[in-house]
Amino acid sequence: MTIPRDEAADTLRQIEQAGQRSAAAYHDAMAAPHLVLWGVIWMIGYAAVYFRPAWWAVWPALIVIGFVGSFGLGRRMKGGAMPAGFGRRYTLTILAVTAFITALFAILPPPSGAQVGAFIPLLVALWYGLSGIWTGAPRIAWLGLAVGAVTVGAYFWQPAAFALWMAAAGGGGLILGGLWMRRV
Repeated sequence: MTIPRDEAADTLRQIEQAGQRSAAAYHDAMAAPHLVLWGVIWMIGYAAVYFRPAWWAVWPALIVIGFVGSFGLGRRMKGGAMPAGFGRRYTLTILAVTAFITALFAILPPPSGAQVGAFIPLLVALWYGLSGIWTGAPRIAWLGLAVGAVTVGAYFWQPAAFALWMAAAGGGGLILGGLWMRRV
């Protein structure tokens, strides 16, 4: 029995689309617990800075907790599903981005804490957007767009309550994004 050329091409297209949807769902499911973790960290960090500006030093501790938590989540979820060397590449990427931010701030020091508080989420938004584009996970790309929009909006339209806005909308948005992506 011979399958007509059009039917075979249509079947191959459907298989490709199913594969893309499956890969996107997998990326979403892998990202979900990390988004919830970092959403909680953003809520705590930005709320602490809003209510007690002198507590800005809570951020380095929260970031360490976040990275340790992310690595722990990654190990727990790994189950052989992550590519070889992924942990090493992830660590080196974090170090490269940290070195970039440090060098950038040394050359162009931000004159205000709000600018630092906006810059990092904009980098996160860029990371999510590019990750979503490159992995074919549109929900992560949309989340990046939302994080970027909330950050810019809060910075310009709510400067007095920027940190509180970022705690609620930024942290809450990451948590909601994680819950939205939690499907398998």
